[in-house]
Amino acid sequence: MFISAKRHEREKQELISAGNRLADAILKTSAIGLFLMDAKGKIQPQVSASLGTLFRRQDFANLTVEKLLGPLVSAKTLSVVRTHMAQFLETGGSEAADDPLQDVEVKLTNVDGSFVSAHYSFEFSPVEVANEARSWMVRVSDITARTQQQRELEDLRVQVLTQGEILRSVLQVGGTRFGTFLQRTDASMKTINGVLKKPAREASAFRHKLEETLDEVDRIRRDAAALQLTGLQDSARDFEDALQELRSRETLSGSDFLPLAVKLDALYGQFANLRSLTSQAAPVREAESTAPEARVTQNGTQIMEAPKFFAELAAQRQAPAAQRVAAAGSLESTLATLTDVVAQENQKSVVLVCSGLDLVPMRYQATVKNVAIQLIRNAVVHGVESAAEREAAGKPGDATLRLEFRAVAGNGFELAFQDDGRGLDPEKVRGVAIAKGLVTAEEASLLRDRQAIKLIFRSGFTTMAADGETKHGSGMSLVRRYVHEACGKIALASVVGQETRFKVTLPPLDIASDAQVA
Repeated sequence: MFISAKRHEREKQELISAGNRLADAILKTSAIGLFLMDAKGKIQPQVSASLGTLFRRQDFANLTVEKLLGPLVSAKTLSVVRTHMAQFLETGGSEAADDPLQDVEVKLTNVDGSFVSAHYSFEFSPVEVANEARSWMVRVSDITARTQQQRELEDLRVQVLTQGEILRSVLQVGGTRFGTFLQRTDASMKTINGVLKKPAREASAFRHKLEETLDEVDRIRRDAAALQLTGLQDSARDFEDALQELRSRETLSGSDFLPLAVKLDALYGQFANLRSLTSQAAPVREAESTAPEARVTQNGTQIMEAPKFFAELAAQRQAPAAQRVAAAGSLESTLATLTDVVAQENQKSVVLVCSGLDLVPMRYQATVKNVAIQLIRNAVVHGVESAAEREAAGKPGDATLRLEFRAVAGNGFELAFQDDGRGLDPEKVRGVAIAKGLVTAEEASLLRDRQAIKLIFRSGFTTMAADGETKHGSGMSLVRRYVHEACGKIALASVVGQETRFKVTLPPLDIASDAQVA
């Protein structure tokens, strides 16, 4: 049958139109972000509606993956993405064994300036497109829920592994010997606290503190290795390595000890976790003369009792907070030690008062620890006055820092921090920010006092003298970053000569919160 050229062209156009309608339907209804990428790595204009939802933008034409992710990821992640995409395009799409685009954490900005964190996965499939040497169909999936589940499973895996190690150790060496190990480790923790609190001015005194700390950490590591408690052993080794690095230095000062806070906190955290899980491992039968006492019920059944040491630990955990002293290994103990060390280094007298730190959920423990460390250090170094200055101003000689964590009904959690120091002078903050090139004089003059004091969150802001020995200026920008990463917000208020207050708000555990850093 003869088909005219006109009819052939009409049918061809109908097929093209049908194909376009199908493509449009797919792009509009697909739950996955879809786009075409050409041989130069550029995103073609036609993309799926879901891609706009994922990245909260509509214009993707001529963007590259690098430029798409640039405003949404950290500088480190962007550098990795840039390197990976350059290799990907150079090799024609041969993906490396370790593909960093399988899980990319992004920070998305809402219309009100708040942030939300998400995890996206990119998958590249080669396709043939007319007049293009190479092209790829790229699928972007939101894997945030899966990533969170994996993290929770990993936390559970570590907890189960630690509990298994405890049970094995108790079975092998007996409850009494294991209890002795816990007591000895607790004593070593307290000794480390005491050593780090010792005042030191001379080089010999710093060396003596270092050697004493090394002795105790080495003892903890060897005891943990003997009982095959890998988590505690690894943390002790990391801390010991950091101490050995200090040992190799020709000179030592108090500031050299400050970076040890993170290593020490990790060691404390492992011991606190070990001691917490011990109460669950307590009811174990021993096949030796030191077996726990047994009691017999009315029907003759024998029930093995937990060793007294385990029972005391359980009772301590259940005691009211007001009746407990901060235990070695707790976050409160770590922060108290840090406060003492920094106060001694700066020749100030400072008291830290904490409450609610035992209520911090596991998801926020790292955030609270990191934020608290920076706020305490900043308050002691910058915020509070010397004893002489305080007495001249009619204040008690001891400065007081208050740190409180609490749950807010239906609205997540709050971390409040306050010092009774000199406060923030808006004019001084403006002057420092101008001198550091963070704002212009005109920009600073337009800021209200409440806005001006928030300049302390800018990276590079510091009121410390820029001498060769001092490297400050990142502490408060770090606080801002930690809060951002937790999708929280931070508020700041200050009264000159009286106080400075911070309030960090963290979202509920079961809600993807839109959070703003003030």
